[in-house]
Amino acid sequence: MSAIHLFMKLSVILICFSFLFVLTVSASPSQAGVVTAGDGYSLAELSIPPIDGPSDPTEVEAFLDLVMPAAIARYNAPGATVAVVKDGRLVVAKGYGYNDLANRIPIDADTTIFRIGSISKLFTWTAVMQLVEEGKIDLDVDVNTYLKNFKIPDTYPGQPVTMRHLLTHTAGFEDTSLRMTWGDVESLISIQEYCAENIPARIYPPGRLSLYSNYGATLAAVVVEDVSGVPFDQYLQSRIFTPLGMDQTNLRQDLPPEFASRLTKGYKFAHSENLPAEDYILTVGPAGSISSTAPDMAKFLIAHLQNGTYGNATILSPETANLMHSWAFSVDPRVSGMCLGFYEQYYNGRRTIGHGGDTDTFHSELCLIPEEQAGFFVSSNSAGGRGVRDELFAAFMDHYYPGEPVVLPEPDPSASARLQQYAGTYEMNRHNYARFERYIGLPSPITITATLEGTLRMVSSDGTAEYIEGESGIFFPADGSRPVKGNIVFHTAPDGSVEYFAYTNVPVMVYSRLPWFMTAEFQDNLKTASGIILGTVLFWPLLFLFRHTHAIPEPFNPKTARIARWCAGIAALLLIAFVYILLPWITGNEGILGTYIQTREIPGTLSAVLTVPVIAAILTIATVAFAVLAWKEKYWTIPHRVHYTIIAIALVAMLWWVHVNRLWAFCL
Repeated sequence: MSAIHLFMKLSVILICFSFLFVLTVSASPSQAGVVTAGDGYSLAELSIPPIDGPSDPTEVEAFLDLVMPAAIARYNAPGATVAVVKDGRLVVAKGYGYNDLANRIPIDADTTIFRIGSISKLFTWTAVMQLVEEGKIDLDVDVNTYLKNFKIPDTYPGQPVTMRHLLTHTAGFEDTSLRMTWGDVESLISIQEYCAENIPARIYPPGRLSLYSNYGATLAAVVVEDVSGVPFDQYLQSRIFTPLGMDQTNLRQDLPPEFASRLTKGYKFAHSENLPAEDYILTVGPAGSISSTAPDMAKFLIAHLQNGTYGNATILSPETANLMHSWAFSVDPRVSGMCLGFYEQYYNGRRTIGHGGDTDTFHSELCLIPEEQAGFFVSSNSAGGRGVRDELFAAFMDHYYPGEPVVLPEPDPSASARLQQYAGTYEMNRHNYARFERYIGLPSPITITATLEGTLRMVSSDGTAEYIEGESGIFFPADGSRPVKGNIVFHTAPDGSVEYFAYTNVPVMVYSRLPWFMTAEFQDNLKTASGIILGTVLFWPLLFLFRHTHAIPEPFNPKTARIARWCAGIAALLLIAFVYILLPWITGNEGILGTYIQTREIPGTLSAVLTVPVIAAILTIATVAFAVLAWKEKYWTIPHRVHYTIIAIALVAMLWWVHVNRLWAFCL
């Protein structure tokens, strides 16, 4: 009976809820099936692009109220701030989510401060262009002309680094993390000291390829200091922040108390929750340390949209602003270009210029649409902000400036053989080349294969994706999506071979094709095979013990033959210890790596241990010489000579692996 009573009660409850639902719907017939957004706008209304773009504050807020809460939820971002500008005015500035999750303090766009990361570079580039306008800097003169305390090495004689190269990220500097972050604000070194003592290697001739460089932006700020005679933070304050009325914006790492109290907390998403995280302290402040609010950033956007003018303030002349916003360099004619500081993106047939910004916990985007006198700024306080900014960019462009539908080409199975020319392993060129950082900081390789269906399949750390060829060498996502980074363009060398690929909307990076001997698969196999071969030297003492215990006479060999085996055996054991014991210990010790990256200081005991591959190299040279001598003087039996020669080859191979990964360069 109890089961019957329970069933009857549940039935009554269900009938009551159904009756109430019918009453609610019938009482509001005009709202049936309509989801509202904002104040007086429905989804149906918001699907119609406004003729005048993002001009109506109510409509823009309604649009943001649809996009932003969903985006921060989808990408697990605790909070975000956003500002939209149009025709010289701030249309909407609004915060979403939380400044402080634990205390449920919401984001207030007017007062909550965010770190804007590399968008800071736009302020540095603007400062440079002010001095260009005044005739104090020439874009095409060697930057060493302006540097007072140090010089950039003349790696490529007759091809100096110029300010134009710095603004377009084409100086050819390798990427480096050495001393880019610091342990505490109190002992933070100056940008002068940082740039003088941490000059990265120049791995491309200037003007050849884009290679994003925080060092290059910081070096530009040093030039501003040296030319103007004013500390860089004071220069920004007096020449940009104050004229534009950006009184909620600051470059300093040690924010004044009135700023620090309003800086939103940063978060990292781990174990299905957002956990508070400290952001890093930057020595490269001009490249990424500015903190600001959305309304303040709107003033900067408007100034650039209006060719250098905001209200009664002019920070650039129209001619200089136009030069700064114009195309200046591209890695391929089919890829969007670098301007002088800004970079281009094309979406729905519209040209935008802007810059992204990433710190450890903050992720931001500044976007201008010059032809429409419109733009936006957005920033989020966790790693999910990358997804938030991309989603807002795509939604903003699709809603206010939609493009024509794109017809996706059909894959051609007969083209599979031809597409093999693009197959291979690629690696992003933004990494370290000349120091030990190369080993600990190489980007994940990207593998591209041609399928029998006539598509290209890309396997990367982001997953697997397929692409269909449109125009020759240009590939579109096969799923019909339109990623903000754009389509793939393959660039060929004069001999027709594929050199690299780039995304059409990411002009500051290329993905170079690796030769087979530089792929991770070959390198790993080489290390493993060499390690196994070198391990066979352990049989030599075992063979000696076997003969000794079984009274087997030792074949006569001269003293040099015994020395040869000692050299080969010690070299082999040293390399095995270094590669399989010492190296994992180094890379697994955050204290050692942290000290090295922040200060370049290495404990004495570690320095001593790092002489191991050097000693092994000396012994390897001796082993190779002894291998030649063994065949000439006929040491041992032929099988033993063959084995010794293979050991010598394995030693050379393992040392080559050490060289390729720059493991010997830890102390440089």
